[in-house]
Amino acid sequence: MLRYAHVMVRRRRYTIPEASRCLGITPESVLGAIRRGRLKARLKTVRVPKKIWSISAESVETYVVSTSHQERGLKKAL
Repeated sequence: MLRYAHVMVRRRRYTIPEASRCLGITPESVLGAIRRGRLKARLKTVRVPKKIWSISAESVETYVVSTSHQERGLKKAL
């Protein structure tokens, strides 16, 4: 969620960097989770030839960071 002048705005989609900040893991880990099907995402063309991954907010909110990531300290305390 983002905060704008006293109003909470719920995101519908995240980019890989945004999802990695929310989850407290590296962008590479987010991309790996997408490739393994653990995060729902779609490849979106923003302009030719640039494409970005668009990750659903519901997927980010329900994603569980693995215990090994937590033990290695890659998940930030919220």
